[in-house]
Amino acid sequence: MRQMVFPGDEVAEGRVRLGGGVYRDGDKVYSSLIGLLDKKPNYVRVIPITGKYIPKVGDYIIGQVVEQLYSNWDIDLNSPYVGILSSDDFYRRLDPYSTELLEVMPIGTLVYARVREVTPTRKIYLTMRERVARILRGGRVVEITPTKIPRVIGKKMSMINMIRKETGTTIKVGQNGRVWIKGESGKVDIVVKALQKIEREAHLPGLTDSIKDMIIEEREKI
Repeated sequence: MRQMVFPGDEVAEGRVRLGGGVYRDGDKVYSSLIGLLDKKPNYVRVIPITGKYIPKVGDYIIGQVVEQLYSNWDIDLNSPYVGILSSDDFYRRLDPYSTELLEVMPIGTLVYARVREVTPTRKIYLTMRERVARILRGGRVVEITPTKIPRVIGKKMSMINMIRKETGTTIKVGQNGRVWIKGESGKVDIVVKALQKIEREAHLPGLTDSIKDMIIEEREKI
């Protein structure tokens, strides 16, 4: 089980590579935040347990249209920053001169998109010109702490694929802490319970088996 550490806690010393959430002072390495210690022989980092999503190029996100400005949409990212999706980055060709963009994607539309560019001034450009990108219609969205998303996905997608298989639902996971679920109402409820359990117990070992057991138990109640 990973150790919980706090800002200023010593987490390593000597010649080790530094990941996120740590800093060096002389020969010693300290945590810069509250999180879980991830320490290997030549590497150390602290995984934050709270915090807003900070976009990175290549991230897949679930966003919501909040405004339309001439040739682009502004997209809420569950972040301090707003995403920008231009008509050129939509999944099909659009002419902003002849097309009313709000008819294509009205305010409130959910999208699954990729972060294409992050500028030095923190403008976040998105693209839907990806095979997996799409408008998300219907379904239910659950928000969890963005730093828990890797546990939702699991190693080699083991966790999320297990949840999909055991519940028969369609699931899209955004690295910005949003998960979109579509399927039978009772099965969707089970996925929501699974996500909440992952968020609470992300630091515990054997989580995939524990979640699978819970899903099977809940499924039998339907």
